[in-house]
Amino acid sequence: MRRLSPLLALTLLCGAACASTDDPPETASSFCERWAEAACNRDVVSTCQAASEDDCLTSQAAFCTAQLPSGEFSGARSDQCINAVRDAYADSDITADEISTVLRLGAPCDQLVRGPRAEGESCTTRKDCDAPDGYECIIKGLATTGICEQPVITGPGQDCSEPNAICTDGFYCNGDNCIAGERIGDECTSHVQCGGAGYCGLTSRCEARLPINSNCGFDEQCDSGICYTFSATERVCVDRLRLSRTEPICQDLR
Repeated sequence: MRRLSPLLALTLLCGAACASTDDPPETASSFCERWAEAACNRDVVSTCQAASEDDCLTSQAAFCTAQLPSGEFSGARSDQCINAVRDAYADSDITADEISTVLRLGAPCDQLVRGPRAEGESCTTRKDCDAPDGYECIIKGLATTGICEQPVITGPGQDCSEPNAICTDGFYCNGDNCIAGERIGDECTSHVQCGGAGYCGLTSRCEARLPINSNCGFDEQCDSGICYTFSATERVCVDRLRLSRTEPICQDLR
């Protein structure tokens, strides 16, 4: 039987896996170039009335760079984000979830940067933690700070005292157990206490979330979860956007 040369045997065994090691690691800059390419399709360029595709690419890459939080960029989950951006801009109708993705770096684009805090260290937002490895800032009870942990979802009424325990939607951890959100009018110190239908208002009481087309000041006020800035003086609850020359979202697409 003919023997393979050592070099040929190594080549066959290695295959495409070894070839992939020659690819340079993704950087924030190369990621934002891919983001721009996913956003600036022919229809977007036309609908937003960009002077050219290159203008759209330049503008959207700059927007992406400005949105990335400070910290160590990781490309481990970048493909999911790029696919979501491409899907969002596949037509001119952008839903609330898609708005969150392309304008707020919402899921699945919220796990791109490693924050400065390690597991078990103090944090105030997810941006402080190692998001690419699945860490979140878990805040308990009435505390204003939390710790970076990989979350484990805990059901209603169950013990949530473990550092990594978080409650299902509509419930919050009072420090011991997952309990239902407070009723409208009850006292609160954070939005999460008010469940899915409320937010913690300026009077430190739970208020009902606002329907679409209501004036708003922040996302948590809106049923849709999106308080959209139309101008310096107009912010409104929306659940979708349609691209057009006058739509503010197009400012970064031309």
